[in-house]
Amino acid sequence: MSEEKENKCKKCLYCGNYEGYYTKGLRRFESIKKGHCQMSDKIVDHNSGCENWRSSYRKFNFRKRVATRALYEILMDLSAIRQILQESQDEGKNLK
Repeated sequence: MSEEKENKCKKCLYCGNYEGYYTKGLRRFESIKKGHCQMSDKIVDHNSGCENWRSSYRKFNFRKRVATRALYEILMDLSAIRQILQESQDEGKNLK
């Protein structure tokens, strides 16, 4: 079971050396399920794999930055809401 999962993750599609090929459609670019492997310098199928597979840190770091930025914006929104609620609660105490 773990070997199947490991082999699934080691596809060229998820490799840092793989650059996929796309064709231009009417509204968007569509993958042709083939790409260029920088290590072997040849065109490969996106489901194949090889001994030169390496993690795609660039994609991981980009996703991590996007998630961190979104969490920071949520934190700032929550902080503003907390401040508004605290000010309204303080005003309620002063009116009594």
